[in-house]
Amino acid sequence: MHDEEDEAQETVWDVIVVGAGPGGATAAWKAAEGGLRVLLLERAPSLPRYKPCGGGIPSSVSRHVSGLDPFEFSDLTITHLRHSWKGKDPILAPMTTRDGSPAVIWMVQRPRFDRYLVRRAEQAGARLLTGVKVGGVRVDAADDSVTVSGTTPNGAAIWRARHVVGADGARGVVGASVGLRLGKRFGIAREVEIPFEGGADNGRWHPRLAPNAAYLDYGTVPHGYAWIFPKQGCLSVGAGLLLPPRDAGDPSVNRGNGELLRRAMDNLLVSVGLPPLPPDGTPGAARIWAHPIPYWTGAEPLQTPGRRGHILLVGDAAGVVQPMFGEGIQYALRTGDLAARCILDGTAPAYTDRVRDQFASEFDAAARVGRAFHRAPFLSYHWGVKNPRGTHLVGRLVAGEASLADLEQRVYKRLRFRHPSR
Repeated sequence: MHDEEDEAQETVWDVIVVGAGPGGATAAWKAAEGGLRVLLLERAPSLPRYKPCGGGIPSSVSRHVSGLDPFEFSDLTITHLRHSWKGKDPILAPMTTRDGSPAVIWMVQRPRFDRYLVRRAEQAGARLLTGVKVGGVRVDAADDSVTVSGTTPNGAAIWRARHVVGADGARGVVGASVGLRLGKRFGIAREVEIPFEGGADNGRWHPRLAPNAAYLDYGTVPHGYAWIFPKQGCLSVGAGLLLPPRDAGDPSVNRGNGELLRRAMDNLLVSVGLPPLPPDGTPGAARIWAHPIPYWTGAEPLQTPGRRGHILLVGDAAGVVQPMFGEGIQYALRTGDLAARCILDGTAPAYTDRVRDQFASEFDAAARVGRAFHRAPFLSYHWGVKNPRGTHLVGRLVAGEASLADLEQRVYKRLRFRHPSR
């Protein structure tokens, strides 16, 4: 290990990627596949590492990121959504494409999925170092490179590269070190994974819940929702406040939101005939995790200025989380792929513009739809979400056949809100 670490510090890499989650691992995979020398730095001491996450990925992502093999990383496929309002008035509807065939969401457990992506990166030639805590990043204009400083289990270390990809999460060090994404705002989510035994299809589906279905509940969380996402042998149960409060830094606000989200999770569990979460401190109870949800602004640069664009941000570090559903994994994959392509073709200084070209209209539409929904959530649920045609449109979104701009037009038509651009 000492020899590998010494060699890594002596090499000037084409790309150093900080963070081996979906965005970072994809960037490392695609950059190495393109022939670049890539070093992937991961904070966890080893892989796979545990990561709580809803874990839903629309299958249409394969149109944007080549080479994904769901048979190697997907637990289950979701083809139905079960909606409810404060645990009541439910509707179970299929997601379908334009021709009526099922639209598919891949459900993944992050330890397995992230390890799959890292393995693809290693197979393409990337070097992985685990147990690395990155402390700072600096652009060295004199020799046209970037210095990454940090620590390994063996002590302080420094690495150098032509480009660095920051994939170190919503509160990452890379962006903060070079003045990127300083005006961040965050929503908040709480999540727990509850194991189970038995059920349909050799125990793959929970015995009390509908197979092939994800459960979404509205009304108990302002500007958010609660969910139950099935995995093989466990349920991912959570709730998220997607529109961040202006005073989110106040500890009392965060504490109150945490309690609100827990109540929303309990309400959904009880509504489907499952027990509520045990009190904190109960022996054997699964841990409830909290994590920030970066809020998309679309205005901030995602790469450093200059003719090289030395440092690029992807995934949560770039704030590319869809603001209506809080969906982040597919956008981490897509920005990781895009960052690698920009480095490979010499267009890194245009990376921010290319991200905006791909996502800004969709994300801006999602933000407007979310605000419209939460101005009248009860009516929005009954006129929009509960309508089976609404789930059909979601299916077309999942399949890549429709856009969030299409969804926006439908929402304004049904709720008779005047479009803000008119």
